[in-house]
Amino acid sequence: MRSRQFRKFTIFGVITERGMRLMANYKTELHEAITQLQQATRRGEMPREVRLGRIDGLIEDYFAKTGEMPDAVTLERLADLILHEELTDNNEHKISHTEYPFLSERQFDRRDSREVKSANGMDGNAADGQKHGRPTRRERSDYENRFVDKKARIRNKDRKKTYHDFTKVQPVIVRKMGN
Repeated sequence: MRSRQFRKFTIFGVITERGMRLMANYKTELHEAITQLQQATRRGEMPREVRLGRIDGLIEDYFAKTGEMPDAVTLERLADLILHEELTDNNEHKISHTEYPFLSERQFDRRDSREVKSANGMDGNAADGQKHGRPTRRERSDYENRFVDKKARIRNKDRKKTYHDFTKVQPVIVRKMGN
């Protein structure tokens, strides 16, 4: 439902230039009111219940004047005001002390920097202590490589001889069946 003041500055549902200036005025008024609420909250003059009522009033007033909800930046500022106590709680053990905790960006960054990270991300160790990832072979030493090569050459000679004997021209044996 649009207010009469807003309808004066629309023609067939399209906002005129004067209507846009009024909306910009309402936006600046809203941002100034939010800044005043933030300052009072930081000084400790505004308990949560009173703050919630004022925030609700600001949103209702803005909607009555413009016919639309505030933009995302404004709503985020209002949400930060509502959650002021949770966002400014500097207790390092907030996660274990509160039932449904959430962290501010700075607190999340601090927690993230303190966590031990694996070099490859997930290292594949399961709860049972076994590595269930893809197996990787170790590099052989030079001695092992020489030993393997020597044994392989001997086996290759044997294989070559067996293959040659099997594939060489063999005599055809003809047998008669019967009388």
